[in-house]
Amino acid sequence: MPHQRFQSANIKPRYTKGLISALGVNSAYPRIPWIAAWWSAAFPGFGHMFLGKYLHGFILIIWELVVNSQANLNKGIALSMLGRFEEAKTQINEDWFLLYMAVYVYSIWDSYRCAVEVAKSHVLAEVEDAPVTPSEVTFFDVVILDKKNPWVGAIWSLLSPGLGQLYAGSTVVGTLVLAWWIYVAYKAEAVRMWLYSFLGDFNAVVEMVDWQWFLFMPSMYAFAIYQAYTAVIESNTLYDIEQIRYLRVRDANLSQQKTFVNNKVQIIATFEHSPFVEIVIHEMEKIGIPQENIVAMPLENLKASTHILDSLHSVDGRSLLDGAMLGGTIGMVLGSIYGFVLYLGPIIWGLLGLVGGFTLGLLIEIAISKGQLKLFSQKKSEVIIQVTCNDTLQEQLIKILKSRKAMGYLVLPQRIDV
Repeated sequence: MPHQRFQSANIKPRYTKGLISALGVNSAYPRIPWIAAWWSAAFPGFGHMFLGKYLHGFILIIWELVVNSQANLNKGIALSMLGRFEEAKTQINEDWFLLYMAVYVYSIWDSYRCAVEVAKSHVLAEVEDAPVTPSEVTFFDVVILDKKNPWVGAIWSLLSPGLGQLYAGSTVVGTLVLAWWIYVAYKAEAVRMWLYSFLGDFNAVVEMVDWQWFLFMPSMYAFAIYQAYTAVIESNTLYDIEQIRYLRVRDANLSQQKTFVNNKVQIIATFEHSPFVEIVIHEMEKIGIPQENIVAMPLENLKASTHILDSLHSVDGRSLLDGAMLGGTIGMVLGSIYGFVLYLGPIIWGLLGLVGGFTLGLLIEIAISKGQLKLFSQKKSEVIIQVTCNDTLQEQLIKILKSRKAMGYLVLPQRIDV
């Protein structure tokens, strides 16, 4: 909640909460620094993408693909973990490897630092009560800040990395993720590996795979799922922030309410943050209810318990999927490496590692948050609307509330005549 009076939307804020454009949606959303540092350690550039610093992230991703492949680093790592140390030494290109180390460490350090600075910027944007534009129409696109389901984004990225980012509204990010996923899959011959794995020809899989390029894929795949999930949550949070400000500014600009008399009725209804909140206000005005008789204000919900399957989180950058996806990434990398010498091959063992690591990471997160968990999050009332109108409009008003997904309503009894 802002700590000062609402500023005019015409005043350009010094600290911006978020921006939507034809290129995508981005926001100064606070993230946990060590999570950003971990993703940079898993794959340089991912930590910066996690923070919304996409240009910085793309540069580091391209650098990782080029320098790592020239140094044969992935193949050296795989051989080392299989105990073939002398063979690993002969695979590493020392000239490229020495170029690699400084940028790798920089990526981890800078993503941690940037996470701290983004969190500061978010706090200052809240103090300044920076406005957010909820839609933009350009020649290329119609961009609308709307509510989405983060699990849908995760599932689309599960099917193909990049689709979840497109669903989240990140056009450029989704396009580039799709592009580098297709390129790496082509270099690793991953499509044929998938086909032969599920046909049961595991020996052919091991023979055809390019270790160097294939070992890029586990981190890329896990991060695409996780980033799509968090991107939708951040977009939803930005929507809530924008609508909260709109409702408070609207209330501040309205004149005092009319005197309550005997032929009036008061109705209170609750909603989640959604476009229906603003639609129902306009529909009330259309049936003849004056603006000043419609009070719409966001609720200050108390801090809720942590939920295992939660699609809306408070603005603190924290999610139980943090540990789960970190574990999934590690499990998928290890499964892919040891799958080269195990019966089912790297594809099957990589997927098993993803599931096993995800489950283990989730259990660790649950153990850490013990006593604060429920299985599913429940819907919360986030906006309250109080309407004063002629009693002849009561049935029509209730019909509007029901059609626009009100979570509940109450017709206040008249105990005092004014």
